[in-house]
Amino acid sequence: MPRSVLLSLLLVVVLLGGCEINQETGSLDFNTVRPEEEKDIGAEAHRQVLAEFGGVYYDPALAAYVERVGQKMSEQSKTRNFDYRFTILDSPSINAFALPGGYIYITRGLLALISSEAELAGVLGHELAHVTARHGAQRLSRMRAEERFCAAFLCDFELPVLSDMAAIGMDLTFGGFTQVQELEADKLGIRYMQRAGYDTHSMTAFLKKLKAQTDLEAEIAGLTLEQRKARGYSSTHPLTEDRIAQSSKLTGDMEGDPDTVGKRDYLVAIDGLLYGNRREYGFVTGKSYMHPIRRIAFDIPEGYTLYTDSRRVTAIGADGAIVLFEPSRRLVRGSVLDYLETIWAEGIMLQDPRRLTINGMEAATGWMRRDTSRGLVDFRLVATRVETGVIYRFLFISPSAMTPRLSEGMRSITYSFRMIGEAEAEQLQPLRIRIVSAGRTDSLFGLASQSGFTDHAVKRFAVLNDLDPGSSIEPGRIVKLVKK
Repeated sequence: MPRSVLLSLLLVVVLLGGCEINQETGSLDFNTVRPEEEKDIGAEAHRQVLAEFGGVYYDPALAAYVERVGQKMSEQSKTRNFDYRFTILDSPSINAFALPGGYIYITRGLLALISSEAELAGVLGHELAHVTARHGAQRLSRMRAEERFCAAFLCDFELPVLSDMAAIGMDLTFGGFTQVQELEADKLGIRYMQRAGYDTHSMTAFLKKLKAQTDLEAEIAGLTLEQRKARGYSSTHPLTEDRIAQSSKLTGDMEGDPDTVGKRDYLVAIDGLLYGNRREYGFVTGKSYMHPIRRIAFDIPEGYTLYTDSRRVTAIGADGAIVLFEPSRRLVRGSVLDYLETIWAEGIMLQDPRRLTINGMEAATGWMRRDTSRGLVDFRLVATRVETGVIYRFLFISPSAMTPRLSEGMRSITYSFRMIGEAEAEQLQPLRIRIVSAGRTDSLFGLASQSGFTDHAVKRFAVLNDLDPGSSIEPGRIVKLVKK
């Protein structure tokens, strides 16, 4: 018998030895992780999640509301192994996820998109299902089995070291579930919604809205259909269209009670919710990034999407270009060119290092080319010292074949970097969700113009409020405005 066939059969024996009946799904799953260990993994990774996503969003009333809905959903599960914790993360990103052991997270960015208690229940139910079906434990069990198998039979590939619980938790959360597990989580989540008395059709409505939001973001970024698919989900996650189709099929014959949609209660709960970035992170206004505290700004050309966090700004282009922007971690007394060559690019031979002047500020630049697993890649470094003495740096990354075409856009970003005045900085204030009732003369265009959106206002307002861009608004309809 060939060695490869023998090893495959032995791996099957190892996997079958750890199979158990999943009490939530009824399926026979490979799982060697005890619930107590899942709790430990979740507890260790919890602190890292808070650090990565801006910490806990402080709104006691809203937190209590989310906790109540989450606990109501958890009571519909057959699994009683965990004490569930529901946390609102202070992040503008649209995201929700779960850690092993009962840690469930939802960002304030996703809470802004959701429009009813039933939709919230559907999102939390999906994440609960990953925990109750023990999807993370199954993945960890398989990783450990492969690790033991390879150690015993001298496999010629490497696996991650499975000892750091925090790292394990983050990997299980963001490493991705299989398509089957994602769709199974939707199925279980809908089942929990029905048992809890929520309108299950709200799950389908939310998924359609999520697709509309994703499509709008892609349109604003100038992405093609293929680029949207590549950037949106990896091959191990089902496309939103697939989730919509399954949800529609599962809920088609279910009766939904309008009283359990909970639209008004939910909108009252999120009134005043912070929308977008805090002042500490800076703001994206149209195609400009502006930081009111650091009093700096720069512009981004069409085709780039901006992402911000507490450490840096990232701009991703449709053609594979990436721009990273951040302050230097130290004050430097020497020239900016010296900083570029001896500190930032220490040990690297830069091509064409030279001095620049950017809007009256001392600057320097240089570049290098590297052969990577994805081919030749160019790296352009630009450092600029502002009035306060802080050095800010841009790192432009582009496929070498695309650099000539992308260089003009990179140059425009570089020379748009500037200081802003105190009065302009003071005008930059965070946005919040404001709940209002439409008047007799209100139109979609008129309400959208009242919001603080700096681009695509009508489309953004329409998606946020489950409306078509050309639809009319009946008097008395409750809508979400985004205002300072």
